[in-house]
Amino acid sequence: MSSMRRNQHFHCRGTSTIELALLMPILLILVLGVVDFGRALQFNNILVGMSREAANSAARTSATQTDIITALGQTGQPMEMTPNGMIYITTVTGRADGRANVQSQYRYTTGNVGLGSHVFNCGSWGAGGACNVPTSPAPIITLSVPLAAGDLVHVAESIYYFTPIAGYVMTQPITLYSATML
Repeated sequence: MSSMRRNQHFHCRGTSTIELALLMPILLILVLGVVDFGRALQFNNILVGMSREAANSAARTSATQTDIITALGQTGQPMEMTPNGMIYITTVTGRADGRANVQSQYRYTTGNVGLGSHVFNCGSWGAGGACNVPTSPAPIITLSVPLAAGDLVHVAESIYYFTPIAGYVMTQPITLYSATML
């Protein structure tokens, strides 16, 4: 009797080990997918905070846009803004037709220049990350919110090229984006 129980016990342990070996890859894929999704949410929340802080600082402090962008670019941990991110601050003035004239645009000088602004695409960049905005005629853009004539608005954008760790669930890199107007 005891040898029969022993055989049943080893048989059950062997079956459990095989079941675990078959299910482990599926469980790992699910766990890594949840980790990647959580990282993407965390990075997106950081970008939202960066764009809000950039717009707020540009509108309410005497700091230069270059100083604001540099400070924020260095505080985006755990993101690596230098190879994978970009920050823009674009200053616009409202027109009578609800659109806006671009006054200036600045970008993060060590950021990923492949991540372009969604507000205004500068054709010529100068020193210190300043756009050489044409003055006559000033570029006209349309924002998601119409502006009144004379309104001065700072639009801060933060962009990040997010690459998943595992790539099993999220197979393609995702461009995360946040913009704040103030």
